[in-house]
Amino acid sequence: MGRIQSNIGLITGTNIQSTVDQLIAISAQPRDRLQLRIKSYQSQQVAINELTALVIGVQLQSNRLGSAAALKSTTTTSSLPDVLKVRATGSPTAGEYAIRILQTAQTSAAASNTFTSVSDTVEAGEFVVRTGGFVDGSIGLDDLRGGTGVSRGRILITDRSGASREVDLSSAVTIDDVIKQINNTSGILVNAKADGDRIVLSDLTGLATSNLKVEEVGEGRTAADLGLSGINVSASIAAGDDIAFLGASTRLSSLSDGRGVGFVGGNDLSVTLKDGSTLAIDLNSTKAPSTVGQLLAAINGLDATKLEARIQANGDGIELIDKTTGSGSFAATGKVADQLGFSGIDGSSGTLSGPRLQSALQGPLLSSILGGQGIGTAGTIEIQNRAGVSTSVDLAGTTSLRQVIDRINQANAGVTATLNRSRTGISLQDTTGSSLSNLRIQDGDANNTATKLKIVADVASNSVDSQSLGFQFISEATELSKLNQGRGVRSGSFTITDSAGQISGINLAQIKAKTLGDVIHAINETSIGVEAHLNDSGDGFVLIDTAGGNGRLTIADSQNGNAALDLGIRGSAKDVTVGATTQQQIDGSQTFRLTLDGTESLNDVVDKINESNSPLTASVLTSGPSTVRLLFSSRASGDVGRVVIDGDDVGLNVSTTATARNAILAIGGSSDTAGTIVQSNSNVFSNVVTGLELTAAGTATDVIQISVASNNSNIEKNLQLFVDQFNKIREKIEKETVFDSQNNVTGQLFGSSEILRVERTLTNLISSRTFGTGSVRSLEQLGLSLNETGKLQFDKEKLNKLLETNAADVESFLTKEESGFSARAKKALDNLVGVKNGALVNRTQALQRQVENGNARITSLNIRLENERNRLLKQFYGMEDVIAKLKNNSSAISNLQYISA
Repeated sequence: MGRIQSNIGLITGTNIQSTVDQLIAISAQPRDRLQLRIKSYQSQQVAINELTALVIGVQLQSNRLGSAAALKSTTTTSSLPDVLKVRATGSPTAGEYAIRILQTAQTSAAASNTFTSVSDTVEAGEFVVRTGGFVDGSIGLDDLRGGTGVSRGRILITDRSGASREVDLSSAVTIDDVIKQINNTSGILVNAKADGDRIVLSDLTGLATSNLKVEEVGEGRTAADLGLSGINVSASIAAGDDIAFLGASTRLSSLSDGRGVGFVGGNDLSVTLKDGSTLAIDLNSTKAPSTVGQLLAAINGLDATKLEARIQANGDGIELIDKTTGSGSFAATGKVADQLGFSGIDGSSGTLSGPRLQSALQGPLLSSILGGQGIGTAGTIEIQNRAGVSTSVDLAGTTSLRQVIDRINQANAGVTATLNRSRTGISLQDTTGSSLSNLRIQDGDANNTATKLKIVADVASNSVDSQSLGFQFISEATELSKLNQGRGVRSGSFTITDSAGQISGINLAQIKAKTLGDVIHAINETSIGVEAHLNDSGDGFVLIDTAGGNGRLTIADSQNGNAALDLGIRGSAKDVTVGATTQQQIDGSQTFRLTLDGTESLNDVVDKINESNSPLTASVLTSGPSTVRLLFSSRASGDVGRVVIDGDDVGLNVSTTATARNAILAIGGSSDTAGTIVQSNSNVFSNVVTGLELTAAGTATDVIQISVASNNSNIEKNLQLFVDQFNKIREKIEKETVFDSQNNVTGQLFGSSEILRVERTLTNLISSRTFGTGSVRSLEQLGLSLNETGKLQFDKEKLNKLLETNAADVESFLTKEESGFSARAKKALDNLVGVKNGALVNRTQALQRQVENGNARITSLNIRLENERNRLLKQFYGMEDVIAKLKNNSSAISNLQYISA
């Protein structure tokens, strides 16, 4: 058993623990002194860090003074704030802006037929929502006349009775608006219509008292821009000038009914010339052209001695001229050649003349239907009305769907052609009132024109509907941001697994995808068995499995991404029969299709629509006992949110209750002109006036004045913040360098060389003068000066007087690169708080090293002291043992002596 030891010596009575503690305390004095030094270092560290943060604050504020945007401030007001709200989002130019709200935005909405209960079921079939492919549009006035557009204003029309009326076209956005406004003007009997690339006016008075005339009003030029100013004829019909033609300013994005021209990289255009040489251009290698003029300049820059690109004489398309000689073939290939229509054209004449690219005044080009494949050269269709009378309708020379409708209506065939109910095709209606024969429409030419127009029929009814003609509204040039009704495609990545199990990934951010063509190109560049191209319906793109494996072509979003979902390609392929072949396809169509099996209730239909990536939201309206409807609303407002819902297949008869439309503002203008027309899908207009956000809350007949006035509040505020931050440093320095002689107490940084450096740097920064920034050379001129305590004081009145006379030099003094105050302050303060060799940063790091070294030394001393404590305890307890033995021995000797005696 071990011995029981006590703090008090049992033999000597000595307090061993206390004695050892006192001895160790003496030995620990060097450690304790070191601990005090470390505590002092840490206190200095805290003080230096706090000072560093304050200096950084001054630097950040001086940086802010170097931004012109941070110095300028504006006050915005609206004369009718309840109708048009205004908010500054940047640095708008001071001034007055006259604005008229022509129209507010509206969201497309629809309602179904009535049901008795939400538990009623629909029929099995397909519920279809179209977000594009509408053929009832007309060209925007800004895209007419080679991209120079039409000046909006008023025109004066005189009919043949002599009656004259002003027609206000200041709110017109499209050619349809112009035609409707003329036709709705009371007091004159004049009908306007689009005929080809011209506006045609017809007098309906039946009189000859006056000429049919069109004149300008005031200083406007609206009539001239519409091609009508030369009309002054003693006839009932007058045609205006051609106003739909290409020009240098024509936007490439407007070509081919908005399909545009896209550039994906590589040789966009390669031309083989008759002399055997080849010219190629990558139009995406630098800044891609955005106008016809820029495109022509890029092509002509290849070699002007060999190749010329120009607009065709009729203004409808582009042609290439081979200036070389030889027996070779003149041909063009590549993505741009395809989009401009040069591919496959015979160039033996030395000229490659492409098809029409200029959009028609009304309706789509025939080349835009059938998914962009077009119908080729229009020929003859045969119509037999229900009275049994047959008529051949010659469509030769027509290039637009509107011209086809007009030709049929002009043929007096007892059949009227109009756009169909969904506005995606045409409808033919028998007007004879007879039922003697079927209504028959057949091909009358080898080109099968009627078949391609989808109107071939032999029916015992009075009408024929082409259904959707597949007007192409999606192309490789379509920007990803415009897909999904303008909601765009979220950035992310997705994986493609072909039927053979091969996998490849597409990262939209990595490939810098901006257009659908970028995505298609990236997919086709993968090494797996998949091919991507635009689909045949013109409303998206399709992926086709070419691996021929036993699995399924599958596309999945990576992690929690939604890129594939937004592109409409997430999921597994379906089997599609193409000719005699079955293909695995994934179709990224922008047309939404929901397949129902006939067991779904109305509530189920609502849930399925809302839970899908559909362009609609759905809800149930109960308007009375046993009266229930489904309500539908587009997810996007404005024109981009236009939808047409076809629920006939599942027993839902859907009618439009609100038509999609954009908000429209007219900015500027005069008594004779409307100014600039701008549109927005919502009622918010961002940066149509730079730095302003306008929100339309209603319409008003009066012009609304938006006032933007500049003021000095921002520069005052930022200079005051600089002063406040500077003075915080002075207060910190005073606190940390204090010396109390009576109590012999000093601040943590008393005598610090870093403090002296900070003071010297700040004093020099405030008091120094600079040159090369104009007449303002010092902060003192701005009203900033040091008082007797070393703090900054700010005379705002002095600043404002200077700004009234010399605001430009104030800005130059603060913001000029290198020599401006902000630039000088950053350089000077970097010497104090810069990451590399900043004096305060270096001091903090040095203190940290001292703390770390001291702590390491303390650890070593503590080990030594512990060893010494153990040694002393051992010695004291050993001494007790020795004394105990000596005492025992002494007692034994005494006993022996006693026995002997």
